[in-house]
Amino acid sequence: MEELLLSLLQLIVAIILSAIVAFLALYLFQRFTRRFDEWEALRQRNTAVGVVLGATLVSAALVLRPALAVDPGSWDVGRAFFVQALLVGALQLAVGLILVVIALGFGLYLFSVLTRGIDELEELKKGNLAVAVLLAGVVLGVGLMMSQAVGQIMALVSSLVL
Repeated sequence: MEELLLSLLQLIVAIILSAIVAFLALYLFQRFTRRFDEWEALRQRNTAVGVVLGATLVSAALVLRPALAVDPGSWDVGRAFFVQALLVGALQLAVGLILVVIALGFGLYLFSVLTRGIDELEELKKGNLAVAVLLAGVVLGVGLMMSQAVGQIMALVSSLVL
């Protein structure tokens, strides 16, 4: 019964943290597109912006998934350790979020510098779906390539604290 309660608590924490991750991923994209109002573009049914925002959310989820994957069986050592394990999980997520923001932001910036012949933001404003799919690929690719490294960093953080 205790393991079920622990799993339910982990589910609740994961849902709350997922909502925070989604918000921060969208915040990241807004920082990248300072001269562009994504919410207005979405209200105007700009599919291109929706594709890139969706890819940003999926990429953040791919990278941060290890922070939310916790083995409840390893927590069967008392309440004090349980609270410590929850705090370590929150610390792992915070470190992962910082790394996601830095890596995706840098990846998008570097891509825009390397593709000087095209203004990606202007094309997104126009609703250019081809450019949106390309940017979505960049975001997902960066997320996939860095997910294992971020997972290892989060495991290192956990091992240093526990």
